[in-house]
Amino acid sequence: MNDVPARRINGRLIAGALLIFFGVLFTLDNMGVIDAGDVLSWWPVILIAVGALKVIQPPHEGHRKLGYVLLGLGVFFQLQIFGLTHMRSGWPFVLVVIGGLLIWRALDRSAGPPKAESSSQLSEFAIMGGVHRIVETPDFRGGEATAIMGAVELDLRGSTIATSPAVIDVFAMWGGIEITVPPEWRVDVKAMPILGGLENKARSTVRDSSAPTQELVIRGTAIMGGIEIKN
Repeated sequence: MNDVPARRINGRLIAGALLIFFGVLFTLDNMGVIDAGDVLSWWPVILIAVGALKVIQPPHEGHRKLGYVLLGLGVFFQLQIFGLTHMRSGWPFVLVVIGGLLIWRALDRSAGPPKAESSSQLSEFAIMGGVHRIVETPDFRGGEATAIMGAVELDLRGSTIATSPAVIDVFAMWGGIEITVPPEWRVDVKAMPILGGLENKARSTVRDSSAPTQELVIRGTAIMGGIEIKN
């Protein structure tokens, strides 16, 4: 059977769509066709859309809970813009939501360190938050990781690449992605930083050219964000 997962809406798709949207928006504004300010007054819809995505397609159960929080904040800010809520009476609600989220994350971490997963392919998406995954599989095949105003940490030291190369597509915008690999792997970085940083600290201990090669390819983009690969 084919083990490749079905294509799903992911972080890079959302980020690409947003960049195209804002590019077209400001172009039309410069041409005098529309007023960008009127359109941008609907910016909370982005939070609502991302929250709905996390509720409908959560890679992990914790993403669904964050989705509900983003949905609530998006609806609140949109009502605020429409003048249906008062700033003085509404901000305490935001403080309660953020405080509850922080308490939930603290209690969730107290349960213990992240558990190792055996998935052969990754699909990680962090927006205004953090994701930490430990992957231990004998047949790692790559995947994708997206960080938008958040952080993604991937620990692959317990994994093996059965068929080289394994490819991870990364996208970081105002966020960071950190990937830890075992010393037996060779890492080929093809990512491009744009007003961001890219650092490959991984060093391979393989010196025998006849030994089976475990190669990991990192490709993607960092826009005002950072990508780090290390052992």
